[in-house]
Amino acid sequence: MKYYQKLTLLLCLTWGFLGVQRIIISVIMPEIKGDLSLTNTQVSLIVAMTGLAWALGSILWASLGDRYGRRPIIVICTILAAVFSWVTGLVQNIAQMLAIRGLLGFFEGGPYAPAMAVISEESPEKKRAMNAGLVTGSFLLVGVGFGSVFAGKLVDMFGSWRPVFYIISLPAIILGIILIFKMRETPSTTEAIRLRKSRGKAATDKKEGKSAVLEALKFKNVVLSSINSIPVMGWLFIYTVFASIFLNEVHKFDIMEITLIIAASGVGGFLGEFIIGSISDVIGRKRALIFTALLCSLFGIIVILLPVGTSVLVFSTFFFLWGFFGAGMYPIYLGTLPAESVPPRIAGTAVGIPMAIGELIGSTLLPVIAGFLADKFNLYAPMWMAALTGIVIAVVSLFYVETAPARLAKMKRKPNPQDHLLVFFRKSIEE
Repeated sequence: MKYYQKLTLLLCLTWGFLGVQRIIISVIMPEIKGDLSLTNTQVSLIVAMTGLAWALGSILWASLGDRYGRRPIIVICTILAAVFSWVTGLVQNIAQMLAIRGLLGFFEGGPYAPAMAVISEESPEKKRAMNAGLVTGSFLLVGVGFGSVFAGKLVDMFGSWRPVFYIISLPAIILGIILIFKMRETPSTTEAIRLRKSRGKAATDKKEGKSAVLEALKFKNVVLSSINSIPVMGWLFIYTVFASIFLNEVHKFDIMEITLIIAASGVGGFLGEFIIGSISDVIGRKRALIFTALLCSLFGIIVILLPVGTSVLVFSTFFFLWGFFGAGMYPIYLGTLPAESVPPRIAGTAVGIPMAIGELIGSTLLPVIAGFLADKFNLYAPMWMAALTGIVIAVVSLFYVETAPARLAKMKRKPNPQDHLLVFFRKSIEE
């Protein structure tokens, strides 16, 4: 097995178990909600706090990873996120929950952007999106697919939600330790660190002195992905938080039935990220993203319109398809598009910016609005919010600059480096 294949496997497992830590709280939220006597608004605040901290962590750790090394950032953040996931099982009230989930989010926001930059650099050109899709999709396959069923069985076994967090947090700690020994630093980061040390702190050239964040924001695809990150993250966290409550309170499914339905969306999400990421390698990132976003909205609307009394099997089928197309957007807009649009030395930052903005607004503000609407009206309101995000994403995606090598090879007029910059920054960056 080649190094990039081993690395992809390890990052798949790592991101998958980080997904368990982030998502499972939403899947078993009906149990937590009853135990801690939470309102729908308080439920959304827990998600918002995690998202806010994740946003701050993602941009900070991505920038530090590009500058000082992606490997240590991935390892440290993975282990510390797992520690605070474990502590989640000890909380007794809403204040403690907000604090602990905030700390979890701060560290869990760290690994993704460096990991996407590593995958983009280490993978063969024709397998970038596929490998990015495998890693990103593992968040849903392990976190929602397997994790949901496992969490449901643990709740049933122990009669409480607390032991779930004690058990699900251990694999990420183990994987963090394995990465210390099995992962190497990427060539671009190693060279950047070497040059920085050889020049000394005072002798940096003009380009080295620039802020990586400001430089990345000059690229059109980074800005478009930052805009898209709001509805995409909104879809994921409105849907994951309120789907289980919607299924419980509106359709009267029990916890095991709910976890099976949610698990179907996780499996669909993983397959979507892998398959659609691979398709985008052939037909182009832009086309694949527009097509996927519209189908995400379609199947979300179908889920909402299913009548009370619909079977678990039917719900599972449509949740599978909703997850397939919803999650299929992730490796394209959040991984390959920004990473392929910028110089390798700032690829981690280019991925981290959309993630930070998406977490800050999409997974923080939108779920709070959804929770407020659920309390004021009913649980259909947040589900409609989640379903309609795909239309917004499709419209924004019309303006991307194509980056897929196979698609570019067939284009008569290929985008040049200046096309990737926002109009008022063109000719301001040396390629």
